[in-house]
Amino acid sequence: MKQPPLAKVYEALSAIADQRIKMEADHALVTSSNYSKTYTVKFSEKQYSSNDNATYWQHYAGYPIIAVLIKQGKIQIPENEKDLLTEFKNINWKKLNTHYKNKYDKAIVYFLNTVSDKDRIQDLVKQIFNQLMQLDTQVKGNRTKLIKKDSK
Repeated sequence: MKQPPLAKVYEALSAIADQRIKMEADHALVTSSNYSKTYTVKFSEKQYSSNDNATYWQHYAGYPIIAVLIKQGKIQIPENEKDLLTEFKNINWKKLNTHYKNKYDKAIVYFLNTVSDKDRIQDLVKQIFNQLMQLDTQVKGNRTKLIKKDSK
């Protein structure tokens, strides 16, 4: 699996914290942080595909796939770290990433300056990232049509 930016773990944790993942038998629907799009993550035992830009164009696990792996329990959030999820609620990563011109590290620094336990959060993200990189999983993009929210 191609290594994604660490920022994708932060975004996945926000999707978990906001409960923006709807699981089905062979796929999941993951709503974006600004609620404007819904991505489709298809999965089988060791293969995952998603129609988010990171996965589709960069060929690494974007945050929708990482969030689904966490929901499925293939990546574990330690029980004593689950309280940290509240720090990830209601973070509009799309807005942050756009503001920082997709310089993910700058968006992460901004986010970390708003939380109460920066060290624990960084440790949790590294644990999740390490678990992700140890998975024997194939990742690819899929061409499922994006679900976009009407802008009425």
